[in-house]
Amino acid sequence: AMNGRNEDGSYSNITAANVAINCADDKERYSMADVEKKLPEFRKASPLFGDFLAWSLVSCTDWAVRGAASHPEVSAPGAPPILVVGNTGDPATPYEGAARMAKQLGKGVGVEITYKGQGHGS
Repeated sequence: AMNGRNEDGSYSNITAANVAINCADDKERYSMADVEKKLPEFRKASPLFGDFLAWSLVSCTDWAVRGAASHPEVSAPGAPPILVVGNTGDPATPYEGAARMAKQLGKGVGVEITYKGQGHGS
C-alpha cells in the first residue's frame, strides 16, 4: 500500500516504529545549533537530500531515553566461515559497514561478497 496506507484507509505505524528504533539505536542527540553547523557538509554530500537528512538528526532530540546501542568490536576466532554480503548502492546500510564487519570477524572467518547494485538489502 502506498505510504503504509491499509485497504481500510488506516495507516501503519511504520513511521513511529522507525523513529523509536532509530532513537534507541543512536546515543547521539543533536540540537538545532548542531544541525546548523553540519548543514553545509550535508548539502555538499547531497545537494538534493542534504537538508532533509541533516534536519532529520533532530528527530530524537527530546526522546525520553538515550539510545543504548553501541558498535562493539566483533571477532570470531576459530569459527567456521561467516558470509557477509555488502551492496555498493544501498543508501541505508553503506557497503563500508559490511567490509568492516568481514574484516573484524577475522582472516578466514569473514567471507565478503560484494553485490554491485542499487537498493536496500543485498
